[in-house]
Amino acid sequence: MQANKPVLSICVPSRNRQFYFQATIKALTGSVRSDVEFVFVDNSDDPWIMDSFIAPYLADPRIRYVRTGETIRSMLDNWQTAMNETTGRWVTFIGDDDHADPDIAGVILKIEAAKPDVEAIDWAKLFYSWPDGEAAATGQGVPLGTEIHDVPHSLLKDRAFRWKDATHVIVSGFSIYHGAVSRPLIERISARYDGRFFEFPVVDYESVFKIIMNGRNFAHCSRPLSVLGVCPLSNSAALKDLKDQEKKQDEFDRELDKPVDQLPCFTDFPFKSRFGVIACIGMAHHWFADRQGVTFSGYEENFVRACQAQCNGIPKREDYDLTTARYRAAFAKWKRGKFQKLFRPHYSEPVNTIAFSGVHKNQLYVSADNEPSRTCAGYYDLVSAALTPVNELEANIGQFTVAEDLRRRA
Repeated sequence: MQANKPVLSICVPSRNRQFYFQATIKALTGSVRSDVEFVFVDNSDDPWIMDSFIAPYLADPRIRYVRTGETIRSMLDNWQTAMNETTGRWVTFIGDDDHADPDIAGVILKIEAAKPDVEAIDWAKLFYSWPDGEAAATGQGVPLGTEIHDVPHSLLKDRAFRWKDATHVIVSGFSIYHGAVSRPLIERISARYDGRFFEFPVVDYESVFKIIMNGRNFAHCSRPLSVLGVCPLSNSAALKDLKDQEKKQDEFDRELDKPVDQLPCFTDFPFKSRFGVIACIGMAHHWFADRQGVTFSGYEENFVRACQAQCNGIPKREDYDLTTARYRAAFAKWKRGKFQKLFRPHYSEPVNTIAFSGVHKNQLYVSADNEPSRTCAGYYDLVSAALTPVNELEANIGQFTVAEDLRRRA
């Protein structure tokens, strides 16, 4: 146990993805920072695999390890268990096939010095497909900006609750997943929601809504500080194939006390989790309104456009036809069909982009399917070599300007 509370707790809950979990643990613990804490929570069917792997690491005072219990925890309980183990002044969560730079702790210290009342911090992300998964899109654009700036609460509320600027996702940012939340805000949220931070199965967007509803001061860093990984076992990998997506949804439902689609709050919300990512975000949005005891308005047309954007990006024609039919049927029922006519998706054949690496218009483009790294951390190090070092970032918090990477958040 560390003598002083760490600046940052990096939480990694995991279940039955030991190969990726182990790679993530190796990468994180390779940091020499002493002001970070690593909370690793295993929830696998066979606890021996991770228990034996982690044993040599337990001498590291930065590690808090929770092994699989006598019974398998639900996904929500697994995430909550990780949260309950944290002692850091700030907390972030990543997936077991992701990576986060422990030097985020140093960025936090700089932001705190410039803006002592900050409660939530967001940053740009990289995206990586593991070599044995589906190839990442070529020409991934990486922002070259280094700005750390305020983000007005009013803008975040518009983007989170009114879906302003939404594309195939809402673009508010500020999740605890690949974002950092201060201890006072975590405690305030937990006290408001019966002692739990995580209550809804779409944990990343649930936290967005809770953080923006209850937080007060926000800062964003335009330099990427973490990597969202996609391994073959992840839900993200399934998004490109409807059958695989539905198979993973069936597995997910079996681990819940009740399938999420059957919760009472969705009797008047006909969009189901099997429709895809926007429907899932919409369900989290609808659930949160019910949980908060409020009624969100003024978001409906933006929500329709986001559903349309999701459908327009579906690569397989048969998946596109089925998904759009599901959305059309839902819009016919939702709010008496008032917004049905606005849903006008259009299928386009996938276009093979030319692999490109270089700089164009303040973006570094990386040919992700040709890069030599074999892990998320390796990819982060590769890209970081072309970016401003994290320890050289300056938190000159001043008048807000809309950063382009925040506007294009995916």
